[in-house]
Amino acid sequence: MNPHRLARSGSLTFAFVVTGAVLAFTATLVVSNASGAAAAGQFFQVVALLAIATTLSTFGADTGLVRAVPALTARGRAGGIPEVLRIAGKPVLVLATAVAGTTALAVAVPGLVPVPAEVRSAVLLATPFLVLGAAMNLAFGALRGLHRVPTFSFLQNVLLPCLRVLAVVAVVALGGGLLSLTAAWTVPVLVVAVVAVALVRRAVTAPADPAAAPEEVRERSRAFWSFASARGVTAVVEALLEWLDVLLVAFFLGPAAAGVYGVVNRCIRVGTMLDHTARIVTGPSISAALAVGDVATARSVFTRTTAVLVAGAWPFYLTLIVFGPAVLSFFGEGFDAGYPALLVIASAMLLAVSAGGVQSLLLMAGRSRWQLLNKSAALAVAVALNLWLIPQWGLVGAATAWAASVLTDTGLALFQSVRLLGIAPRWSVVGAIALTAAAVAGGGGLLVRALLGAGTTGLLVHAGLLGLLVGGAVAVLVVRRRGDTRARLSAEEATAGRGRTVVTMNLHK
Repeated sequence: MNPHRLARSGSLTFAFVVTGAVLAFTATLVVSNASGAAAAGQFFQVVALLAIATTLSTFGADTGLVRAVPALTARGRAGGIPEVLRIAGKPVLVLATAVAGTTALAVAVPGLVPVPAEVRSAVLLATPFLVLGAAMNLAFGALRGLHRVPTFSFLQNVLLPCLRVLAVVAVVALGGGLLSLTAAWTVPVLVVAVVAVALVRRAVTAPADPAAAPEEVRERSRAFWSFASARGVTAVVEALLEWLDVLLVAFFLGPAAAGVYGVVNRCIRVGTMLDHTARIVTGPSISAALAVGDVATARSVFTRTTAVLVAGAWPFYLTLIVFGPAVLSFFGEGFDAGYPALLVIASAMLLAVSAGGVQSLLLMAGRSRWQLLNKSAALAVAVALNLWLIPQWGLVGAATAWAASVLTDTGLALFQSVRLLGIAPRWSVVGAIALTAAAVAGGGGLLVRALLGAGTTGLLVHAGLLGLLVGGAVAVLVVRRRGDTRARLSAEEATAGRGRTVVTMNLHK
């Protein structure tokens, strides 16, 4: 994918991801304000269990497709894509069915899973949708690998959360409980899965290769699952890292504390939308570049990604640090108690995001086992510190464990990228952008807070000023890009004109 097309795809995808983050934020606002901290905590427990089970069901096959499909295309073997889809699809559907049945059996037995009866009933209601969720994830991976990134992003970040928000709002308006909220969260998966699978069927246009010998098919399957299975374990570990602390807070401190901490979790996750965008946009390009040994292109994409991540995420996390109580107050009474925890993890995320898209780089370089080791180390840190610190420090203990696990994972991945792969961003550029963001968003936010206070008014003024600055910067970039495009076209036309003149002179001779 050329840089201009990559930029267009990235801009559109980022807009969709921002929309998805806003919709997810809206769903959390609706549930927390309508139900209170305790009911919100139960809802977050259900979402956590379903997220972990769905990730286990997919088992890395979606990322395997993101890597395998563009690699086949880059090598001129697009006819092998249907076979790769079959290699990925059949085991995943079998595994998803087994996970759904095991989950249903586990929660049906009283006392086997330490969750309230209401949560147990809600999970039972949702288990049939695990198979659909796995199929949807596979289709998403195929769309990404086929360079249909904006299409995938629209489905994942606009259509699915939009349907969920509408359903959740309807349930709240009708006075429904946890079971109804769970149905509102899971039923939209059916719609999006059907649409995604249909779009994949349309996107695969190359005629399939002739049927390979059974031995060759087995070898291709082993190669695919050697990468995907390691990624699958890693993805499960990632899901545990994302939701384990919510479940442990509920276990140690009760559903109300889990509701508060779940809101903190969702606020921080909004800031990861840039990293998510970077993964889905640049992953296929990095895979295609490394597949043909073009390390320079992979390094260039990684450098641009790191610069964008720092420029976008630092202002967000600094805003949470300065105006966290005002942000949490939007979710209802009592949620501002999560500010100390928010402060801890937001500070750690400033460091983590500065490493750039190292996770995507490791995956697309085929180093899924490295990432598995990194995530496993981070999970060990998270489990040990959560069990030790939550009973002593409460929500701050959970946030401290989360921060330590994030920095462990990021530090290991960055070391592997720089020292073992030999791919690093230009740190002078990253440092300059970080200092600018700290001065504008951090220093400016503290100034606004000193003048207007840390409440809603200060937050809105700060956000408005940041919006104006970002809008102005984007406008300057657009104007400069259009100027560069005009200059390039003019140069091409001049070159073509000189070529026509030479041809004419030769004809006259």
